[in-house]
Amino acid sequence: MIARAEDQHLVRGESQVLIVGAGPAGCSAGIVLARAGVDVTVIDRARFPRDKTCGDAVSNLAMGLIDQLGAGEEVRQAPHALVERGVAAFPDGTRIERRYDRPGYIVPRLSLDHALKQALVAAGARVIEGRRVDEIEMGAERVTGVRGRGIEWSAPLVIAADGYGSVGLAPLGRDKPQRRLLAVSMTAYYRGIRYPFGERTADHSFEHDLPCGYGWIFPEVDGVANVGVYVRQDRYRRSGKPLARLLDDFIARHPDRFAAGERVGKSRVWSLPIGPSPRPAAGRGIILVGDVGGFVDPLSGEGIWQALFTGMTAGEVALEATGGELTSALCERYEVACDEHVRGPSRKKAAVQNVMRLIMRGRLYRTWPVRAALRSAYRRRSFEMTKA
Repeated sequence: MIARAEDQHLVRGESQVLIVGAGPAGCSAGIVLARAGVDVTVIDRARFPRDKTCGDAVSNLAMGLIDQLGAGEEVRQAPHALVERGVAAFPDGTRIERRYDRPGYIVPRLSLDHALKQALVAAGARVIEGRRVDEIEMGAERVTGVRGRGIEWSAPLVIAADGYGSVGLAPLGRDKPQRRLLAVSMTAYYRGIRYPFGERTADHSFEHDLPCGYGWIFPEVDGVANVGVYVRQDRYRRSGKPLARLLDDFIARHPDRFAAGERVGKSRVWSLPIGPSPRPAAGRGIILVGDVGGFVDPLSGEGIWQALFTGMTAGEVALEATGGELTSALCERYEVACDEHVRGPSRKKAAVQNVMRLIMRGRLYRTWPVRAALRSAYRRRSFEMTKA
């Protein structure tokens, strides 16, 4: 059921579980709960279908979760591109290739999020669009509901899936992530890019002016390619260059790819709360999922698989909350799952990110031993969480 609320009246209600945000994390949690017969409400400030700034990359393991959620077929019917190979590219022309066990996808968020929201509605969740939650209301020990512009809703359990700056952070004593726990990115769409290494190849270019980051060129969807730059916030501040300049410089360094390229629309910026994320991610009747919890790969900036996984896990934990009570044992169960599947791999990825910064600074990628080590590590996938 979808409620398309008009701005002139206040929407009130109550449910067993309330989810703030109908992106991949919120939808996945809602689908798990609604399928089990829980009275669950999902509130989002936007009206769907809506676009969202992103790199648009959906890994093969993420697609597996989307299939489980019942949205895979609709995603595949929407405009998309297949990704058969990932490449780590370096300034001297070195290219280290990894072929995936099965293809990943490039799917614009307009299509991906709409498909997941449709699966959410089909599962029986109540969806309220066009309402922004501004704060979580707390009782003496736990959440009682939310309020915001045109919305007041009561629930004994809230899943916060509203991204960077979430209303769920403060009640758990967490601040907005900064410095090493935050990355910034700019993306733009281009038409007419050349793909000399294959049209199903996703290039990740490590560049000297993108420490703890990289630039990307992804396969085209309907003739338009997603191109962007990603860099950790602390290193970005030290660079002294605006993101627009970093993106323009990245494009200028690849004239063979962009000679006939034409930008489509405006470039866009967004922030990514990256791992390894701190605890707590659950408590006082609140569960943080997806970007809210900082569950984003620090090395690559990927977050779709993490959003789906933490959303589904939060939904499973919430199912066991008798009378909506999120016990300390349930909170710990969620934290342990996040530790094992997201935080642990993220710590290793953060360590690799710092090593890559040293490799780039010393131009060590030009040496045979380092190239051999990079090739071995990239292909081994020893701590990969999102791709097979």
